[in-house]
Amino acid sequence: MLYILNHRRTKLSIALLAAFGVMSLSAQAAQEIQSPADTSQNKAELERAIKREKLAAEKDLEKISVVGSSIKGADVSGSLPVTLIDASDIDAIAATSGIELFASIPSNGSVNFNGNDVVSGVYESRGDVASINLRSIGTGNTLTLLNGRRLVQHPGSQTENSVPVTTVNINSIPVLGIGRVEILHDGAAAIYGSDAVAGVVNTEMRQDFAGFRFDAQYGQAENTSREKLNLNGLAGWDLNDDMTNITVSVNYYHGTEVMASEYDRSSSSDLTRFLEGTRWEDDTNFRNTSTTTQWGRFDASKSVSGLTTSAGRFHVEPVDSTDTNQHCVLANGLCIDSGNITTATQSYDTNTARTFLPETERLNSFIYLNHDVGNDTELYGEVGYYWAESNSQREETATLTSAPITIASSAFWNPLGSGPNRLAGYNMPAEGLNITVDAYRALDAGPRLINVENTSYRLLGGARGVQGNWDWDSAGLYSVAKTVDSTGNRVSLSLFQESVNRQDASAYNPFCGATCNSQATIDSFLINVDRTGETALGLVDFKTSNAKLFALPAGSVGMAVGTEWRYESFENLYDDRLNGSLSYTDAVTGIAYDSDVMGSSAQPNSDGSRNILSAFVELAGPLVSPEMDIPLVHKLTFQVAGRYERYNDVGSVFKPKAVLSWYPVDSLQIRGSYAEGFRAPNLEQLHTAVTSRVNYPTDYYRCQAQVNKGILTSISQCSGTDSVSNVRYGNPDLKPEKDYNYGLGLVYIPTFVDDLTFTADYWRIEQEDLVGIRSHQNIADLDYYQRLNGSSNPNVIRSAATADDIAFFEGSGLAAVGDMVDVIGLYENLDSRITSGLDLGAYYRLKNTPIGNFKFKLNAAKLIKAFQSVDSESAKLAALGLALDDVGDLIQMDGRPEWQASGTISWDYQNWGAGLFGKYVGEYYDTGAIQDETGEYWQIDSWTSFNLYGQYTFDRGALDNTRIRLGVNNIFDKEPPLADETYGYDASLHNAEGRYLYLSLSMNFD
Repeated sequence: MLYILNHRRTKLSIALLAAFGVMSLSAQAAQEIQSPADTSQNKAELERAIKREKLAAEKDLEKISVVGSSIKGADVSGSLPVTLIDASDIDAIAATSGIELFASIPSNGSVNFNGNDVVSGVYESRGDVASINLRSIGTGNTLTLLNGRRLVQHPGSQTENSVPVTTVNINSIPVLGIGRVEILHDGAAAIYGSDAVAGVVNTEMRQDFAGFRFDAQYGQAENTSREKLNLNGLAGWDLNDDMTNITVSVNYYHGTEVMASEYDRSSSSDLTRFLEGTRWEDDTNFRNTSTTTQWGRFDASKSVSGLTTSAGRFHVEPVDSTDTNQHCVLANGLCIDSGNITTATQSYDTNTARTFLPETERLNSFIYLNHDVGNDTELYGEVGYYWAESNSQREETATLTSAPITIASSAFWNPLGSGPNRLAGYNMPAEGLNITVDAYRALDAGPRLINVENTSYRLLGGARGVQGNWDWDSAGLYSVAKTVDSTGNRVSLSLFQESVNRQDASAYNPFCGATCNSQATIDSFLINVDRTGETALGLVDFKTSNAKLFALPAGSVGMAVGTEWRYESFENLYDDRLNGSLSYTDAVTGIAYDSDVMGSSAQPNSDGSRNILSAFVELAGPLVSPEMDIPLVHKLTFQVAGRYERYNDVGSVFKPKAVLSWYPVDSLQIRGSYAEGFRAPNLEQLHTAVTSRVNYPTDYYRCQAQVNKGILTSISQCSGTDSVSNVRYGNPDLKPEKDYNYGLGLVYIPTFVDDLTFTADYWRIEQEDLVGIRSHQNIADLDYYQRLNGSSNPNVIRSAATADDIAFFEGSGLAAVGDMVDVIGLYENLDSRITSGLDLGAYYRLKNTPIGNFKFKLNAAKLIKAFQSVDSESAKLAALGLALDDVGDLIQMDGRPEWQASGTISWDYQNWGAGLFGKYVGEYYDTGAIQDETGEYWQIDSWTSFNLYGQYTFDRGALDNTRIRLGVNNIFDKEPPLADETYGYDASLHNAEGRYLYLSLSMNFD
């Protein structure tokens, strides 16, 4: 572990805040490439950049291609809404990773892959991974490119709407090596192919750097032990009389672990303490402690009068003089009580053993080489390598109801058995009783220790050049990503049962509150559980363009054509104790279970691959030019494109696109677009035969029984308790999702003010055949609906009704049923969704004032409509007053705020510089938290945070070209709004790091 400063906390004075004063919002740029305005850059580099841009301007941008068009030098500037993030924006954001950089984009929705998830199991994506979600329509709907070509998918998935989605890991991109980021806010399948539904994010790395730059940044959070160290190196060499350039960027990052206990919001999973004095006080939604505890939930094979319920259920607990049902008969001084635990004090606070922010170590490196071989031809290549390791921990392992353990009557510690610890004075058979462990948490095994190692590499070689009026470019790409996810201190079910059923004192004792077992006994059943995932991307392409293919009266029309072959594959190899190679068979009952890992359902290995062949064509040019002097049509340009893709697994598609850009006058542009797009089902949706996850749905049928008996006043007072296996089946017959993308916008550049631009763009995306599955809760709800109407849902499997169940339903007027065991669903092309919104932007430069240069950016995104179709089955649930998951009106629901905004102000004067970045996230509702009495959703408040920095660059002496910066993120220490989530806030949209202070040093050498 590296440290460059002592662990002393630093605070910025109020004077520093006043010195840089003002707040602004956002990062919406104009549509042409901006020259970097960062005083911290090497002066030689800045001069080179200016020179290159001047040369490009002289050549009418013939060698520059911005995302959205493949025609180099075509006159389509501004036809599409493109946001640029340049070096000064990255400085103001103070990003040390891809997630910090891309989360600043207001049109980016919830970041569901965010690196903070330690609660999901080994199946899900954990560790150093981050995603992009433009337009809030879901992960995987944004195409992510590096230098204009695709990135390999991260080897792991998360579930959104209960469906596995995959992503490119944007943390694999080294931030220092970025030249600019281009965000196309428009459907672009006709140019780029699958996944470009909401837009395209293209990161352009620095490709022509000469000199050396070194950055070191160290910072510490004010309220926790969080520390971050970031070391960056950038080097470039011009060789062979400037015919060859090699640019190398290297980034090292280390962030320390923060335990949930350090942060007040996350220190307890019971969040009701934050609701005192409100109408949500004591609401059951926010009491997220677990009823699976060290006190257990046990079912004897026969009821025992005075100890168990009529079905044989009991648990262990400490002595409580007020509890008249206790029977303090165990030798260790603990008591047996019938039924389940009933008090909040006996539940388990899972956050006491959880990591809040994982320890993360990351290494990024990227090499770009280009070589001019003459005759207007250039060879180029890319080599990228990424490695990251993440360490964290989560609460101790607990059993699943769906995979119980039977304690034999002969087991040494069985209090109802035939061994030495048999309780005297109770009516039990001489041979004793077997006991089923229905729920138990092995606290003495210690927390689960999670280690995730991610690696990826990228190799690309290509050539480009000019032949007559044609620019051409061709390359071959191969990239592989690998994840090894390992969890220590897991429990083998078969080894645990073997230990519990020993007939001597070395047996594991689950009846002592997990405080009496020796380490040797515990070690006998501890295991490591691993998952290894790997993805690959292969690509060969050729594209050519001619900016002056033929002439119209208004000017030249350009064309681009291209073809691409692509290979994609994935493989997930699960631990032998998960994939069925080593299963668990209950030695007492003889019942077999596919998983031998306590607390985890089975998961078979899976793999799949596909080949894609595609071709596209694009035409663009002017229809009316200023010289034609047509009233109200100062200028009119067009772009049309189409792309054909043929998949070997899901069929073929063709998608068109059309764009018009109209200038009524020189200062006003009106632009409109229509595009059709698609998203192919990901390989996991197609090739994972079965996925089983553990969920905790609310059983409203049992709740209705309590309402009928007058125990509850409303079913909204119920919450889920028991674990249920949510079994989901993959579907090789899935079809590509389809989308229709509409855009209408304007750009206004006032003639009376220099360097001022306003933009406004309306967009609408209609999606069909979305890959979906009903949520585990709604599948369970359908069983409730159907049982009220005389039938049942065959996709909900229940256990046989016990004597306790019969007693529970007695007097309710409802037929007795057992607990839910399995909830079953199939991935299908089910739903349609309409999403629309408005993007607003402002950009202004104020140059050469007596106090320096200023740059202002403002960007805001408004979500106007988000509606997912409600089918007939969902409508039945709505009629009962039940919440529908991810259907209907989704505005301000679950990570879809109506408004988001961000912005920057940057200033430089002589050797001084400063920057301010602000981000606003509007309010929205958490549909997982429903008020017990009113049925309303919990409102997550709006949130605003600001980052500030000040810097000085030396220009003489030994420190020439050295910059020192002092910065603070979240300058007002604004806490994220309360949410009914694992740590009390929504990590997909908010940051809980608190006020963070950092110092950085940047040195440049010729």
